[in-house]
Amino acid sequence: MSKSLFYQLYSATVFVPHFDKHSDKADKQSDNSHIVKSLAAKKALNEFSHDFAGFIRSEYHIKRVADITPVMCQRFIDTKLESGVSSETARTYRSYLAKLEKCVLRAYGARVDYSVTIDESKVQNTDTIKQYSFTKEEMERILDAPRPSASLNALKFAYATGVRVNTLERLEVRHIDFQKGEILVFKDKGSRSRVLPMDEQTAKLLRECIKGKNPQDKVFGVKKDSVNKYLRRRCEKLHITTPDGRTKSGTHSIRKLWAEEHCKAHGKGATLKALGHGEQRSDLCAAYLSSKK
Repeated sequence: MSKSLFYQLYSATVFVPHFDKHSDKADKQSDNSHIVKSLAAKKALNEFSHDFAGFIRSEYHIKRVADITPVMCQRFIDTKLESGVSSETARTYRSYLAKLEKCVLRAYGARVDYSVTIDESKVQNTDTIKQYSFTKEEMERILDAPRPSASLNALKFAYATGVRVNTLERLEVRHIDFQKGEILVFKDKGSRSRVLPMDEQTAKLLRECIKGKNPQDKVFGVKKDSVNKYLRRRCEKLHITTPDGRTKSGTHSIRKLWAEEHCKAHGKGATLKALGHGEQRSDLCAAYLSSKK
């Protein structure tokens, strides 16, 4: 197992297309719980594996999946809770870890333990918080930080473009075309790539961020959890709260504000398309364009 952590997890994953789930349930003797049974589930698990492997490598410098301990897995979950994920999302992450545990055993014969618990006391009321977006005035206060940082630059880019938090972590120098004034969002949600226009102010920000970097280097060089933590700290310091006194947080709230402002200028269809959704997804209008403040 000399390959990267992500490669080890990816290689251990068993995907069986057209898997007959009904026959599998009827066969009480079979144990196919390690098998990934749909393309969507495979993509979701691979995205989680990439995020999980990056965290473990960064925090613990572990090189083998067999060396990952329950303490490390628990720290990963706790960090996610601190960054504002919901209890439902945390439970999904727990199920992914359980699946990877079985995959690693099958692939490498390593009896690992990736079990975690979800401390409900650490779960923020994000199911309701997600209904809120920032106001323009709140966003300006957040970005008016006294000291520059990679997370601050990432937030400025998020407000300028409305991209998802994953893009803030994954965007590479080679994805920026200053000559055409375009930014490639490579393999966004659903593994779909798209191109965004880039105005002069955003180009100026990106030129500062990529000074001295190579084409395959990350533009911001920061993890998405770090960006969300930074945002929450800024909101706490500035007392940016919901009407009932809870601290606003989450880069998705920035995405909602961007969508509201873009919609005023370009209309609903163009805004949904710019967000990376289909123009006919009217069900998303309420989620993005009618947020609480």
